Amino acid sequence: MDFYRCKFHEYTPHSITSLAFSHGSDLTQTAPKNLRLAVGRANGDIEIWNPRFSWVHDLTIKGGRNRSIEGLAWSAFDNKLRLFSIGGSTAITEWDLKTGLPIRHHDCDAGIIWSIAVSPDGTKLAAGCDDGSVVIVDIGGGQGVMEQVRILQRQKSRVLSIAWKDEFHVVGGCADGRIRIWMAVDPGTSNSTTAGLTAGGIGRIVQAMRVDKSSEEQTLVWAILVLDHGRTIVSGDSTGAVKFWDGKHSSLLQTFQAHEADILCLAANASGDDIFSAGVDRKIVQYSIVNAKLRRWASLSNRVLHSQDIRALAIYQSSPASFENWLVSGGVEKSIVISSVAHFLDGSYRKITVAPQKQAIFQTDSRKLTTSWSDSQVKVWKIDQIPTSSSSASTSSASSSTSLPPSVTVTTQSPDAQARSYKKLIASLILSNDENITHAALARDGKYLAVSTVSEVKLFLLLSSKDQVSLKVKKISAPALSSQGAVMLAFDATSQHLVLISPESETWVYKLGQLDDDLQQLNVKEPDNFVDDEQVPYAHNISDLAFSPDGRYFAISTVSGQIDIYSWPERKYLHSLPRIPIAATSFSFSPDSTTLVVISAEMKVLQFQIAGSTTMPMTPWSRRNSTLLMKEFSLIVDKACGVYLSDSVSNSETDEPGLRAYLWGTTWVASVDFNRDIPLNRIPKRKRKGLSIGRHDAIENLIGTPNGTEKEKQNGITNGNGTPTGKVNGKLDAPNGHFQGNGRKKKKM
Repeated sequence: MDFYRCKFHEYTPHSITSLAFSHGSDLTQTAPKNLRLAVGRANGDIEIWNPRFSWVHDLTIKGGRNRSIEGLAWSAFDNKLRLFSIGGSTAITEWDLKTGLPIRHHDCDAGIIWSIAVSPDGTKLAAGCDDGSVVIVDIGGGQGVMEQVRILQRQKSRVLSIAWKDEFHVVGGCADGRIRIWMAVDPGTSNSTTAGLTAGGIGRIVQAMRVDKSSEEQTLVWAILVLDHGRTIVSGDSTGAVKFWDGKHSSLLQTFQAHEADILCLAANASGDDIFSAGVDRKIVQYSIVNAKLRRWASLSNRVLHSQDIRALAIYQSSPASFENWLVSGGVEKSIVISSVAHFLDGSYRKITVAPQKQAIFQTDSRKLTTSWSDSQVKVWKIDQIPTSSSSASTSSASSSTSLPPSVTVTTQSPDAQARSYKKLIASLILSNDENITHAALARDGKYLAVSTVSEVKLFLLLSSKDQVSLKVKKISAPALSSQGAVMLAFDATSQHLVLISPESETWVYKLGQLDDDLQQLNVKEPDNFVDDEQVPYAHNISDLAFSPDGRYFAISTVSGQIDIYSWPERKYLHSLPRIPIAATSFSFSPDSTTLVVISAEMKVLQFQIAGSTTMPMTPWSRRNSTLLMKEFSLIVDKACGVYLSDSVSNSETDEPGLRAYLWGTTWVASVDFNRDIPLNRIPKRKRKGLSIGRHDAIENLIGTPNGTEKEKQNGITNGNGTPTGKVNGKLDAPNGHFQGNGRKKKKM
C-alpha cells in the first residue's frame, strides 16, 4: 500500500497560557490515580491529560471566539476534583469535568481578573484583580458553590500574580513593582464566611516589599512563589530578576539576574529546595539552596527547551520509588515539554507534538471527499486520482540499472507538484457560533456534512455545482439539532441516520428526511462501576464511536476502557468486550465486520470477535500475539490517533488476500499483519558470573517491560520517541562478550 502526505489540511495550534496539576506534590506516597494536568490555551480550550501510561490525552474542554485561559486552579477538597479558570473577564468559571460545560460563572465585580490561587486546604480562592483589590471566594460548599467572602484592601495597581502564604494570608505581585501581603482570613474565625474587617487588620495590607525599579518603565511582578509555609517568598519580575525575600520581616535575602527579559512563571519542587524560573528569553533556570540555615541559594544550571516564550511551569513529585518526577512547561511554542525535576540539567525530556491527539480529519470514499476542522472553520477537499508509481508523470530508468528493488521507482515530479495535481478545496465554512467546533462528520455517500459545537449541531447538504469544481453547501433546517449540542458525530452505513454523543454522554439518533424532526435517545448499557472510576468525574464518558462497514454493528468506548457492542438498526445491546486498563485511543471494524481491532493507550493491539463466543472474545491471533509486540512499538510514547483495516493486501507467504491494520500517531506509522504470528527470536539466557551479566540479561535490563516505561525514561534509557537508546550505564551494547558491572566490555581469555 502506498502512503502520501497530505499537507493541505490546515491545523492551527494555539499557545499554552497556563498549566496546573490537580494535586500538590507529596514525597511520602505515590501519585493518586486521579492525578491530572490541565493545560489552558489561548483559544479558550482546556486540555486534560493523564500522566499514566506516558501521558494520555483524556479530553478537551472547548473554548470559543475571543476567549482565552489565563489562569487555572484545581481543588481536591474532600477528594473531589474541581477545576476553575479565569481569562480576560471579571468572572471565575467552574467547569463540569463530565460534560465540559461551565457550571457557574462568579463575577467578582473588581475588574478583569489577572491571577488566581487556591488555598492550602482547597476551600477558598484568591483572585487578583485589575482595580488593585484581591477577592476571596469560598468554594467549600461543594460543586457549583462559590460565595464571595470579602474584597481585600484595594491599592492602585493591578495584582498580576497571587499565592497563599498560609491559610490566613495571601501574597500578591503588583504592576507598580511592589509585593503586598494581605490578611485574608481571621485566624480566630478561619471557617467563617461572614467575618468582616476587625481591629486586627482582617482584609488589610499588613506587609509590603519593593523590587528594583526599571529606568524606562514600571517594573511588573509577573510571578510569586511561597516556600516553607511563608518563611521565604520568591518573586520574578519584568527586569529578569529572581528575588528571594524573608516572609516574616519583608527583607531581601538574595537577587539573581539570570534572565535577559521578563520572568513570567516560577515553580518549586516538593521539598522546596529547588526553584525553576522561565519567561520571555526561552530559558528555564534552576536555583538550589546551598545553605539551609542561612537560606542561601545558588543558580546552578539552565536549559533552553523551547524555541519561544515560556508562559507556564508546573511540577509534580511523589515518592522517589514511583519515578513521578515531572517538570512541565509550555508557552508560545505550543508544545507541552516534560522534563525531570531531579535530573534537570542532564536528564532526558519529551515534547508532546502540537498535532491534535484526537483525529480531526474525516473522509468518505464514494465521492472522494475529506474534511478537516479547527476552531470555528470547516474545509472540504476533493481528492482526485492520487499519483502512484504506475501513473506518475515520468519515471527514472535508474531503478532498472541499479540495485533498487522493483517496487521502488523514482519520479521526476516534485511532491508539491503531485499534491497540487490531486487535491482541490471545494468548500469552506466558518460558523457564526461563539463556541469552537467539537466534531464534524461526512456521510458515506458524501451528500451530508454535520458539524457540532457544545450547544448545537448543524446539518448541511453538499450539492455539486455546474462547473463540477466546487460544491454548493445548503444548510438543512433541523430544529431538533439546533437545540442539541454534541461532542461526537457519526453517520451510519446507509447515510440515513446521524448518531450524536451529547456533552452529558447521552446517545441520540436523528433520522434524515423525517417529518416529525425528533431526536430518539438510544438506551445504552449502564457502565460497570469500579473503585477508581469514582475518583474521575468523566470516567464513563463516551470517547469513541464506530459503525461496521456492513452497517450491522456499532461500538461505543468509554474513557475508563469499556467497549460495548450494539446491533444496528435494531439498536440493541449485544455484549461488552473485556475491559482494558485505560481508554482505547482508536478502534475499527474489519472490512467483513466480523472483528474489532482496538489500540489501547498502553500501545497494545487487540483483536476481538464481534459475534463469537463471549467467554473467549479475543481472536486466536490476539491471544497468541497481543502480548508479544515489538518492544520498540510498545515503548512509543505518542499514542495512536487512528487505525485503518484492509483485506486487499496479499500475504507474502500464501499470496492470498489477508487482513492488515495500518496504525498511525502524530509522529509514526506502523502496520500489523493478522495472518502471520509475530516471530519469537529468543536469545538463550546465560548464567551470571561474578559482576558480569549475560547478553540476555543486559538486553532485558535495557528494554524492561511495558509497565516499566516511566522508570526507563526517568533513567534516560529511551530517546525522544520512546525507543531504546542501546546503552547500558552509558555504554553501547557489546554484541560479543559480556558486560561488567561498570558497563565495560570484558575481554575474552
